[in-house]
Amino acid sequence: MVKVVRRVLGTMVVYGYPRAPFAAELDLAAWIGAEVLEILPLWKVEPDPTLLRDQVADRGLTLHSAHGCWGGQSIRADRVDLGSPEPSVHEASVDDLRRCLDWLAAAGGRTLVVHPGGLSDEADREPRRDALARGLSALADHARGTGLVVAVENMPPGVHPGSRMGDLARLVRELSRVELGLTLDVAHAHLSADAVGETLAAADLLTTTHVHDNDGGKDSHHPPGHGTIDWPSWFSALDAIGYRGPIVLECIRRIREDRSQYRPEVLAPFVRPAPR
Repeated sequence: MVKVVRRVLGTMVVYGYPRAPFAAELDLAAWIGAEVLEILPLWKVEPDPTLLRDQVADRGLTLHSAHGCWGGQSIRADRVDLGSPEPSVHEASVDDLRRCLDWLAAAGGRTLVVHPGGLSDEADREPRRDALARGLSALADHARGTGLVVAVENMPPGVHPGSRMGDLARLVRELSRVELGLTLDVAHAHLSADAVGETLAAADLLTTTHVHDNDGGKDSHHPPGHGTIDWPSWFSALDAIGYRGPIVLECIRRIREDRSQYRPEVLAPFVRPAPR
């Protein structure tokens, strides 16, 4: 019989965005009942990581992770695509993600979530896989000895490789680096295949999660309970693989816009109550 585990609740919040003051983001995280945070910085301005570290600690929260650069959300690169076979794009992407790792270390976090690449052609799968392997190896080298983990996220359909967790898991196992893991985006899994199967494919490599809901057709980032994901089955899959990490909401914008959209009762049986 699989033991049901109640896990820590977390949420992604933004940092450095003028229209979303960080103090208000922390207030919202506390209202949700989150204990840990994933930070999405405005990477182009590289907001002060030490100031963030102090503000998070002052609220009694823990910085768990940061979302690394991707696409046009870059620091110095024109675009970040870790799977790009084009040397200049690939090198610039790796350099920006190294900067993200340094930022995360200064902020006091542990896990950097990275995308395996952008929309691509199935015919380019092998050169893109080779590029992704080289990029992840370079990031693992940069993280060696720091305690940081680079956790590759499964994507919606159209990313080759990257849309299927099994492909990412095989690559990370081949690289066999303690600095590498996986991020399971349950809503992306719901679009690409099914949430349970993709979770089982991640197995013991699963490092962290992105949790939001959709109808199986569009990556809408709704709070849990506003889509068609079978949440009890998904949590049973987490129990089956022995995942003990946090449940990190990635629907902060929806909740920020309308707090009534958040339905805590959906996750309540599976996450532990935040200390008061």
